[in-house]
Amino acid sequence: MSDGGDAAAFAFVSRWELSAPREAVWDALVDFNNWPRWWPALEKVVETIHGGPDGIGQKATAAWRGPFGYSLNMEIEAVERIHPDYLRGVAAGDVEGEGVWRLGDGGDGWTSIEFDWNVRATKRWMVALAPVARPLFVSGHDHVMKEGAQGLANHLSCDLRDFSASAD
Repeated sequence: MSDGGDAAAFAFVSRWELSAPREAVWDALVDFNNWPRWWPALEKVVETIHGGPDGIGQKATAAWRGPFGYSLNMEIEAVERIHPDYLRGVAAGDVEGEGVWRLGDGGDGWTSIEFDWNVRATKRWMVALAPVARPLFVSGHDHVMKEGAQGLANHLSCDLRDFSASAD
């Protein structure tokens, strides 16, 4: 639990590598409007604010569906970008918090990817069930991230290796 014993707070870390150039991975990640084409759990994205030329201030609503049938709706805003290494966004809605993407050199032409998702569930039923359903929520998140990693690999026509996911 990421927030002093709060069962509804999560600190997720997902890591993997793709056999694709960092620039190609970056381009796919900053093109949030097209994520539903390759990320199975992301049902819909609607851009509400385009943001500046650097992408800062871009806002979109997103509807996600996990493997256990529940959905999460949120607004995501891009608040920081360092091309082609770092993206940070904040979320509000059914979860609140922030996500950070870090891209690096995995060696031999591979790109390392790390996604840190530090959020707190705000959906009433999730907060109420979090003390007992937390393992289910963690498992669902891990599944969604693994599908996203594989979807991104397929989208970029490359290989995926060394996927891992953890949560506090």
